[in-house]
Amino acid sequence: MSDVEADKFAMPFDKLPTADLHLDTLYLGGISGNVADDPIARLLPVGNQGGFRHFGSPSKRSVRLAVLYTSGVEVDWPDVLDPQTGLLTYYGDNRTPGHELHDTRRGGNLLLRDAFDAAHKNPEDRLRVPPFLLFEKASPGRAVRCISG
Repeated sequence: MSDVEADKFAMPFDKLPTADLHLDTLYLGGISGNVADDPIARLLPVGNQGGFRHFGSPSKRSVRLAVLYTSGVEVDWPDVLDPQTGLLTYYGDNRTPGHELHDTRRGGNLLLRDAFDAAHKNPEDRLRVPPFLLFEKASPGRAVRCISG
């Protein structure tokens, strides 16, 4: 039985622009065979590629929404969400030796650094921490599942 058959809460690709977000819902990808099939970009204004996707600029500290995407296939960097504690181990977007940790193309590690910094300051700074949503790769095709929000 496929994920779609087993999941009575699968959201079709054509319904994504107006769909609500729900934990454990399967959001189906398109059928074009390219990045335009990505369901996250149809759900949220965050782009269609990469592990870090955001609305706003990490370098300008203007991110208002952050999405983390995990494929679950990186054996050397296993992203894991502990359902008991809510603790997420996420390896970020710098997997190339010799590069400064926060110097990445999409600025994901910079975003994480600044979010953690602001979260541990005063209440006004905490307000600058954007909401983070976590999606994981599912099947079929480019389907994703929302696993934390």
